[in-house]
Amino acid sequence: MATPFAILLRNHHAGGRAVVDLFVRAAAAQRDRPHGAVLDQLAREAREDLGFDERVMRRLGVRPSWPQVVALRLGERVGRLKPNGRLLRRAPLSDLVELEGLIAGVHVKIAGWQAAQVAGVLEEGELAELEGLLDRARSQAERLAQAHLAAAASVLARQA
Repeated sequence: MATPFAILLRNHHAGGRAVVDLFVRAAAAQRDRPHGAVLDQLAREAREDLGFDERVMRRLGVRPSWPQVVALRLGERVGRLKPNGRLLRRAPLSDLVELEGLIAGVHVKIAGWQAAQVAGVLEEGELAELEGLLDRARSQAERLAQAHLAAAASVLARQA
């Protein structure tokens, strides 16, 4: 039977893979927006962040839950089919919705890493690395919040 920490790692790993997919898609779709370069950088950082989780999982002998990874990654793709006011083209509101999803994903990552800090399972070097990753994740949340406000002003102000 898997430990609660192993289950947490699997859950966050699967969610992290889906969030990386969303970062990549948002960065590609919003490349010509003022915050496109920020999303590109955040996509690279998200891949690196996932690497930390995978290294801890390998050290602890925790295997990813591939059905969960596939389900969440598929869910991210199905989420693209949401009604957005446009049938064949990307709707302006999509930028805003993607950024909101990314903000939520980064906050879940922060919460998972904070839980890992107090679990008593990480080694000293991992805890030190995690401090830096948490600082970066907080910066990611702030950069996403700024991009979100800019996108909201751009998308919603046109409709007023």
